[in-house]
Amino acid sequence: MKKYEKIINDIILKIQTGIFKEGEQLYTEKEIKEIYNVSSTTAVRVLNELESAGYIFRIQGKGSFVNKTLVNKKVFVTENNNFHKHFKESVSEHSEVVEAEIIQDKELCSKLKLKNQKLLKVARIKYIGNVAWAHQTNYIPIKYLPDVNINDIDSFKELATMIRKKYRIDIHQEKSKKTMKVIVDTPEEIANFIAKDGEPCFEFDRYTYFADGKIFEYVKIFINYKYYSLTIKD
Repeated sequence: MKKYEKIINDIILKIQTGIFKEGEQLYTEKEIKEIYNVSSTTAVRVLNELESAGYIFRIQGKGSFVNKTLVNKKVFVTENNNFHKHFKESVSEHSEVVEAEIIQDKELCSKLKLKNQKLLKVARIKYIGNVAWAHQTNYIPIKYLPDVNINDIDSFKELATMIRKKYRIDIHQEKSKKTMKVIVDTPEEIANFIAKDGEPCFEFDRYTYFADGKIFEYVKIFINYKYYSLTIKD
């Protein structure tokens, strides 16, 4: 490990253990030179690397300060739909099924931590009134849904309700993990429904888990950026 990397790791450890607290001023370039017995070039590189990694921010003429971080902190996240900005309260929400089939896909099975097994695939468009705002595709191992009727398209419009009533599995009560990113190159087959004018979309990957840690479903969701936002509080 190079000298500057050892210094960076040492300073990061001091930040993580609270020796340097959020908002507190960090070592100056001169102090890094003296404490670690390195050149000005190395000291500057250390500060640049720490800033690039998000550990510090710099104020011209004042110095470097420890950044506020959400790592290992408890935060409260609220998901918001922004329908009220675009629709009247009386407009109703509904879903339409665009695809329902039994598939076998090694990549999807890998996401579900399974060997090659049959999956139920249900793709739906979600509407507010006549405006499509989201595209959602659920992938669920058939072994959890014995005797599912693939031809009963209407039952898939409210998929969670059907699963709760028929299989006694309440998806909304199970633990889940969701990751999100913003995309501008929404797949054409999705954009044709919810982003016809080329708007950005939020793309989600969501996993729903049983209490024993096994994955019940994998869900891919796209939401037009106008109809979704997040509020994060620490």
